[in-house]
Amino acid sequence: MIFPWNKHLRSNGSVVARSRGPKDDCCQTHKLSAELLQSALSRGEIWPAFQPIVDLQSGAIVAFEILARWTDPIAGAISPTQFIPLAEQCGLIGDLTDKILREACVIALSWQGSFVLAINISPVQFHDHELSTRILRTVRSSGFPVHRVHVEITESALLENDPSVHATIASLKASGIGLALDDFGTGFASLTQLHAFPFNKLKIDMSFVRSMTVDSGSRKIIASVIGLGQSLGMTVVAEGVETEEQATLLRRMGCDLGQGWLFGKAENALETGKLIERRLVGDLSKRKPPAQLFHRVHQLDALYTASPIGLCLLDTNFVHTSVNPRFSAMFALSPDDMIGHTVHSFMPAHEADRVTSDLVKVLNGDTVVIEDYRPIGSDRVFFVINQRVDDDDGVAIGISVTAVDVTGYKTLETLLSQTEDHQRWSIDLSPNIPWASDAAGVVNFMGPTPDCSKIDVDARIEDWMARMHPEDRLRVRQQWLAWIPSGKPFQTMFRMRLGDDGFHWMLSRAKPHHGPDGKIIKWYGVITEMAAQQSLRDQLLRLENVGASPQDRSHDVTFICADNNYDQQIERPAKVYQKSEPHDGLSRSHYVSMLMRMFEGAPIAMSITTSDTRMSRYVKVNAAYLKMTGRSWEQIRGKTLLDAGSAIDNTDRNRRHQLLLDQGYYELEEVDIVRADGSKVPTLISAQRTTINGTSFDLEIIVDVSERVRQQREAENALKVSARTDALSGLPNRAYFDEVLLQRIAQARGPHDVLALAYMDLNGFKAINDTLGHLVGDEVLRVISSRLRSEFATQFVARVGGDEFALLIETDKFGAIGLQQMLYQHMQNVFKSISISGQTVTSGAAVGVTILCETDNAHSVLQRADDYMYIAKSTSQRIAVVYLGDIDQNFRGNEKIISAAT
Repeated sequence: MIFPWNKHLRSNGSVVARSRGPKDDCCQTHKLSAELLQSALSRGEIWPAFQPIVDLQSGAIVAFEILARWTDPIAGAISPTQFIPLAEQCGLIGDLTDKILREACVIALSWQGSFVLAINISPVQFHDHELSTRILRTVRSSGFPVHRVHVEITESALLENDPSVHATIASLKASGIGLALDDFGTGFASLTQLHAFPFNKLKIDMSFVRSMTVDSGSRKIIASVIGLGQSLGMTVVAEGVETEEQATLLRRMGCDLGQGWLFGKAENALETGKLIERRLVGDLSKRKPPAQLFHRVHQLDALYTASPIGLCLLDTNFVHTSVNPRFSAMFALSPDDMIGHTVHSFMPAHEADRVTSDLVKVLNGDTVVIEDYRPIGSDRVFFVINQRVDDDDGVAIGISVTAVDVTGYKTLETLLSQTEDHQRWSIDLSPNIPWASDAAGVVNFMGPTPDCSKIDVDARIEDWMARMHPEDRLRVRQQWLAWIPSGKPFQTMFRMRLGDDGFHWMLSRAKPHHGPDGKIIKWYGVITEMAAQQSLRDQLLRLENVGASPQDRSHDVTFICADNNYDQQIERPAKVYQKSEPHDGLSRSHYVSMLMRMFEGAPIAMSITTSDTRMSRYVKVNAAYLKMTGRSWEQIRGKTLLDAGSAIDNTDRNRRHQLLLDQGYYELEEVDIVRADGSKVPTLISAQRTTINGTSFDLEIIVDVSERVRQQREAENALKVSARTDALSGLPNRAYFDEVLLQRIAQARGPHDVLALAYMDLNGFKAINDTLGHLVGDEVLRVISSRLRSEFATQFVARVGGDEFALLIETDKFGAIGLQQMLYQHMQNVFKSISISGQTVTSGAAVGVTILCETDNAHSVLQRADDYMYIAKSTSQRIAVVYLGDIDQNFRGNEKIISAAT
C-alpha cells in the first residue's frame, strides 16, 4: 500500500473523488467525507485485496501484501490514493487497518500453504501507543499465526526521532511479527537507522525497478540495495516488477523476492483462492537464502586465487587491476609486482609493444586467442584468451585474460607426431597392419599408411585399398564376403604396394569377435608381408646359430606350425632348418646387434618368453611392450607370466598355451592387458612357438586396439540412443518407455515409494493437421515435447504414439498429495498458445493419472491410466486431468477431475 501524500485533494475534512460508477458510463464527481468513509466501513464496502509476492528463483508464492479496496455502490471503485489520506485526516486509519487485517487473516486461514501476510502501516499510526497491542489482538482473534504476519513501514515513519515510535517497532518485533522497510530508496532513512531497527525485509521502490532496463543508474542503485540488505541479513523484495526482462535482471543481481503485475495483480479472496490452488506456494521461513554479497565476494576471491589457471583483469588503460598467483608465475613475478602496472614495466619493449597491440584489438571488440604463447625466459607454453569486459550498457570497462599451461599437451602432441611418423617409416621393419570390420564385413578401421597425409580412418582405408594390386581386389573381396557366414578364422594372400619398389606379397588374417549372445559383432584382422615374415624366422634361426659351438650345429631346429583349412593356399614352413653361418657377410656380433636393435625399436609391442606353460618366464621384451604395460624391465624380469604384478595376468593364458602346444601358434586373441596403474588396454595378440636346441620359446606380437574399441563403443551407444529415441520429438519412444516402466515398477516397491503414471492425448491436434497441414502439426508436436521436457525435467517423459505422451513421476505419499495441483500447473504452461509462421495455434490435452498399487503390473497400471484419459476426454475441456487422489483407499470411484475453460 502506497501513501501518495501530495496527490489527493483535501477540503475541510473531505476529499473529492473522481471515478466511474458501475451503473452509468459517465464520469461523476463524488465527494468523500468522514461520515461516508465511516458508513463504508460499517457496510463492508471496504475489503482486503491480496497481491502475491514470489520467490524469484523458484517462482513460488511466499507472501501476499494486503491492500485496501473500496467499492462504492454509486461511485464504483474508489482509489486508495483518495480514501487513505481521508482516513488519516479523520482518525479512521486505525479502524480501517483493524478491519482489513482481521478479514484478511480469517480468509487466509482457510488457504493451503505457509505464506506470509504483509500489511502497510501508515506513519501517523505510530503515534498510537496502543498500535502494537491492537495489531496483536486483531491477528490472534482471527486464529492466524502471528509469526506469519509482517508489518511494512515506510521510511517517513523513521524520520521522526520519537522514542514512542521506536518502542512500538520494538514491541512488534518482540511479539513475533516480522518487519519490512517499504519503498526503500525514496526517503531519507540513514544507515544508522537501518542497522538499528530489526527489519526482516527490505523493499526496493518500484520507481527504480520500472526504469532499470533503460537506466544504468537505477540498475546500480538496485544492485547496491540488494547487497546492503542481504549483508544485514534482510530478505530483499523488488516492487513493481512488470516484465520478464526486469525479473531476469533481478535474478541475476541475486534479488530474493519480486512483487508486481508480472506475478499477479491485487485480487479479491475468491480469485486469490483459485490462484493458490494452481500455483506453487512456498514457506518464506524455510527459504534458503543465497550467499550474502560479501560472502560471495570472498568465495569468488578464494576461487580466483586458488584457480589452477592464470587469471588477470586490466582496466581500459591496460593497467593490471587484479592478478592471481598462477598468472604472475608465468613471468616469475608475484601479483603485487604486476598490480598497478602495465606490461611495459616487466616485459622487454618489443614484447610489450606486441602485447599492447593485441590489447588494443581486444578493447575494440575482438577476442584475441594465442594458442602457443611462450613468455620470454620461460620454457612453459600457454594457451591465452583475451576478452573485453563490458558493463550492462555494453560499455567496455576492462579486459579479462585467461592463461592455461599447455606445456604437457604440447610435449605429448610432439611425441604423438613423432610416434605416428615412426610408425609410417617402420612399416617395412614391422609389417603388421591392423584392420577391423563390422559383422557384415565392411572394413571400418585400418592402421597408418606410408602416406603421412592420410590422417583419418576413411582416408587410410581408401589408401590401403588403392595400394592393393588391381587383379587381386575383386578376388579378395569375393573370398572375404563368401567366407563371413562360416564364422571361422579367415586368411588370404594378395599383392600390395608398400613403397615405390613394386608390389609385395601380403598375408591377411582375421578372426571373429562374438557378443554376449554368441553372435559375431565384428572382425579383427592383421596384414603381414610374407617375405618379412619368412625373413624374421630366418633371422631368429641365425641369431641362435651365432655363438653356437661346432658340435651344436648338427642339431635340428624346427618351427612348429599346425595345418589348417588354408594349407592349400599357404605353405607353412615345416622343414628342418640347419644352423649355419650368416651368408650376408655380417660378423656374428654385428648380426646380433642389428637384430636386437630391430626388436627393441619396433613400434609394436613384442615379447620373448620361455615355453613352460604356467611357469613361463620373460626372456626379453621391447620398449613398446614396457610402454603399453606401464612397467619397467626390472619389475617383470624373471617373473612367471602368472605371477602377481606380471604384465599379462589373464585367465585365458592357459588356453593360449594349449594352442601353442597343439598347433605351435595362435592369432588375434583378444586380451585385456592390465597396466601397472590398474587400467586395462584391449589388445590383439598373435604368438609363434619356436624350438631351438630342444628349448621352446614363444614370440608374442601385441597390437593395441583401444582406440578402435572406443570408437566401436561410441557407435554402439549412439545406435542404442537412436533406437530408444523418437525422431520427431527427441523424447524417448514407446519401446524405451515400456522398458523403463518395468524397471520403475520393480524399484517402486518400498513402503514410502509412490510411482504415478500420467497418460495424455492431445486435444484438437487432428484439426491442426487438417487445417494447417502436417508441417505445422509436426512443429506443434516438437514445441509441446520441448515444453514437457522442460516442465518435467526430473521425471521420465516419452512420446508413445502419434499425439500421445506418457509421464512417470516418482514421489512419496506426501508428494502425491500435491500431485493434482502440480500437474495442472505444469499442463497450463505446456499448452500455452504456440506461434508458428505468424499463426497462433492452441491445443490442449486429456490426461489420465493413476498411482501404482501393490497388485499392479505394467499392463494394469497402463490400462487404468488410459481409462482415466478417456474419462478426461469426455469432459470436452481443452485441458482436463482425471487423477486418483487418495493413495490409501481403493482405486475405484475416487477420481477427481480438474479442467480449464474451453
